[in-house]
Amino acid sequence: MPELKYVIGDPEVCTGCMICVNVCSMYYFKVISPDRSRVRVIRLDDGLDFPLFCRNCPDAPCIDACPERAITRTSKGTVIVNNRKCDGCGDCVEACPYDAIWINPDTGKAIKCIQCGQCVERCPVDAIWLTTEEELKEKDPTGRIMDLHERHAEDLYKGRKTE
Repeated sequence: MPELKYVIGDPEVCTGCMICVNVCSMYYFKVISPDRSRVRVIRLDDGLDFPLFCRNCPDAPCIDACPERAITRTSKGTVIVNNRKCDGCGDCVEACPYDAIWINPDTGKAIKCIQCGQCVERCPVDAIWLTTEEELKEKDPTGRIMDLHERHAEDLYKGRKTE
Protein backbone atom coordinates (compact mmCIF):
# COMPACT_ATOMS: atom_id res chain seq x y z
CA MET A 1 0.00 0.00 0.00
CA PRO A 2 1.31 3.49 -0.78
CA GLU A 3 2.17 5.90 2.01
CA LEU A 4 -1.11 7.18 3.41
CA LYS A 5 -2.10 10.73 2.57
CA TYR A 6 -4.37 12.86 4.72
CA VAL A 7 -5.28 16.50 5.19
CA ILE A 8 -3.81 18.26 8.22
CA GLY A 9 -4.26 21.78 9.53
CA ASP A 10 -1.97 24.10 11.43
CA PRO A 11 -3.99 25.59 14.31
CA GLU A 12 -1.50 28.44 14.69
CA VAL A 13 -2.12 29.54 11.09
CA CYS A 14 -5.83 28.73 10.75
CA THR A 15 -7.99 31.83 11.24
CA GLY A 16 -11.23 29.94 11.83
CA CYS A 17 -12.77 31.48 8.71
CA MET A 18 -14.62 28.21 7.94
CA ILE A 19 -13.98 28.48 4.20
CA CYS A 20 -12.81 24.85 4.20
CA VAL A 21 -16.06 23.77 5.87
CA ASN A 22 -18.21 25.80 3.50
CA VAL A 23 -16.31 24.68 0.40
CA CYS A 24 -16.71 21.05 1.42
CA SER A 25 -20.45 21.19 2.05
CA MET A 26 -21.01 23.18 -1.14
CA TYR A 27 -18.85 20.87 -3.26
CA TYR A 28 -20.57 17.69 -2.10
CA PHE A 29 -24.07 18.81 -1.13
CA LYS A 30 -24.60 22.15 -2.90
CA VAL A 31 -25.38 23.92 0.37
CA ILE A 32 -23.33 25.87 2.89
CA SER A 33 -23.81 23.86 6.06
CA PRO A 34 -21.28 22.80 8.70
CA ASP A 35 -23.47 19.76 9.47
CA ARG A 36 -23.03 18.56 5.90
CA SER A 37 -19.29 19.17 5.66
CA ARG A 38 -16.68 16.42 5.80
CA VAL A 39 -14.38 18.73 7.76
CA ARG A 40 -14.80 20.51 11.08
CA VAL A 41 -13.07 23.50 12.61
CA ILE A 42 -12.94 23.58 16.38
CA ARG A 43 -12.09 26.86 18.11
CA LEU A 44 -10.55 26.50 21.55
CA ASP A 45 -10.59 29.12 24.29
CA ASP A 46 -6.88 29.78 23.89
CA GLY A 47 -7.53 31.23 20.41
CA LEU A 48 -6.43 28.19 18.42
CA ASP A 49 -8.57 27.03 15.51
CA PHE A 50 -8.18 23.33 14.65
CA PRO A 51 -9.31 22.21 11.20
CA LEU A 52 -10.05 18.48 11.65
CA PHE A 53 -10.00 15.86 8.91
CA CYS A 54 -9.88 12.09 8.54
CA ARG A 55 -6.29 10.94 8.99
CA ASN A 56 -6.66 7.67 7.05
CA CYS A 57 -5.40 5.78 10.09
CA PRO A 58 -3.24 2.80 9.17
CA ASP A 59 -5.42 0.62 11.41
CA ALA A 60 -8.65 2.55 10.54
CA PRO A 61 -10.90 1.49 13.44
CA CYS A 62 -13.94 2.77 11.52
CA ILE A 63 -13.48 -0.01 8.96
CA ASP A 64 -13.55 -2.74 11.60
CA ALA A 65 -16.47 -1.11 13.44
CA CYS A 66 -18.82 -1.09 10.45
CA PRO A 67 -21.17 -4.08 10.65
CA GLU A 68 -22.27 -3.56 7.02
CA ARG A 69 -18.69 -3.43 5.66
CA ALA A 70 -19.57 -0.10 4.09
CA ILE A 71 -16.19 1.43 4.93
CA THR A 72 -13.18 0.32 2.93
CA ARG A 73 -9.79 1.56 1.80
CA THR A 74 -9.02 2.39 -1.82
CA SER A 75 -5.88 1.19 -3.56
CA LYS A 76 -4.38 4.63 -2.84
CA GLY A 77 -5.08 4.20 0.87
CA THR A 78 -8.05 6.55 1.25
CA VAL A 79 -10.75 5.35 3.62
CA ILE A 80 -14.16 5.72 1.96
CA VAL A 81 -17.82 5.08 2.79
CA ASN A 82 -20.07 3.18 0.38
CA ASN A 83 -23.41 4.91 0.93
CA ARG A 84 -25.32 2.07 -0.70
CA LYS A 85 -24.13 -0.24 2.08
CA CYS A 86 -24.11 2.23 5.00
CA ASP A 87 -27.14 1.88 7.27
CA GLY A 88 -26.25 4.92 9.41
CA CYS A 89 -25.81 2.94 12.63
CA GLY A 90 -22.99 5.25 13.77
CA ASP A 91 -20.60 2.54 14.93
CA CYS A 92 -17.91 4.14 12.76
CA VAL A 93 -18.53 7.52 14.40
CA GLU A 94 -17.94 6.01 17.82
CA ALA A 95 -14.85 4.11 16.64
CA CYS A 96 -13.05 7.09 15.07
CA PRO A 97 -10.37 8.39 17.46
CA TYR A 98 -10.31 11.77 15.68
CA ASP A 99 -14.04 12.54 15.43
CA ALA A 100 -13.58 12.66 11.67
CA ILE A 101 -16.68 10.78 10.57
CA TRP A 102 -20.27 11.98 11.01
CA ILE A 103 -23.80 11.06 10.06
CA ASN A 104 -25.22 13.34 7.38
CA PRO A 105 -28.49 14.80 8.73
CA ASP A 106 -30.16 14.54 5.30
CA THR A 107 -29.21 11.03 4.27
CA GLY A 108 -28.60 9.38 7.64
CA LYS A 109 -25.38 7.94 6.15
CA ALA A 110 -21.81 8.33 7.31
CA ILE A 111 -19.66 11.03 5.68
CA LYS A 112 -15.94 11.73 6.04
CA CYS A 113 -13.12 13.54 4.30
CA ILE A 114 -11.87 11.68 1.24
CA GLN A 115 -8.87 13.95 0.61
CA CYS A 116 -10.33 15.56 -2.51
CA GLY A 117 -8.25 18.70 -1.92
CA GLN A 118 -11.02 21.24 -2.55
CA CYS A 119 -10.52 22.80 0.89
CA VAL A 120 -6.74 22.85 0.50
CA GLU A 121 -6.99 24.76 -2.78
CA ARG A 122 -9.26 27.39 -1.28
CA CYS A 123 -7.71 28.00 2.15
CA PRO A 124 -6.85 31.72 2.04
CA VAL A 125 -3.97 31.41 4.54
CA ASP A 126 -2.54 28.02 3.46
CA ALA A 127 -3.29 26.56 6.89
CA ILE A 128 -4.22 23.13 5.52
CA TRP A 129 -2.52 20.76 3.14
CA LEU A 130 -2.59 17.20 1.85
CA THR A 131 0.40 15.35 3.27
CA THR A 132 1.99 12.07 4.28
CA GLU A 133 3.77 11.42 7.57
CA GLU A 134 7.12 11.85 5.81
CA GLU A 135 6.12 15.12 4.11
CA LEU A 136 4.77 16.46 7.41
CA LYS A 137 8.11 15.73 9.10
CA GLU A 138 9.86 17.77 6.39
CA LYS A 139 7.41 20.66 6.64
CA ASP A 140 7.30 20.60 10.44
CA PRO A 141 10.59 19.03 11.61
CA THR A 142 10.00 19.92 15.28
CA GLY A 143 6.59 18.20 15.33
CA ARG A 144 4.90 21.39 16.54
CA ILE A 145 1.63 20.78 14.66
CA MET A 146 1.04 17.22 15.85
CA ASP A 147 2.14 18.24 19.35
CA LEU A 148 -0.60 20.90 19.38
CA HIS A 149 -3.15 18.29 18.32
CA GLU A 150 -1.98 15.90 21.03
CA ARG A 151 -1.90 18.56 23.76
CA HIS A 152 -5.50 19.50 22.97
CA ALA A 153 -6.78 16.00 22.22
CA GLU A 154 -9.20 15.95 25.16
CA ASP A 155 -10.90 19.09 23.86
CA LEU A 156 -10.86 18.00 20.22
CA TYR A 157 -11.66 14.29 20.17
CA LYS A 158 -14.54 13.39 22.52
CA GLY A 159 -12.15 13.57 25.43
CA ARG A 160 -10.15 10.61 24.17
CA LYS A 161 -6.40 10.56 24.09
CA THR A 162 -5.09 9.74 20.61
CA GLU A 163 -1.79 8.20 21.64
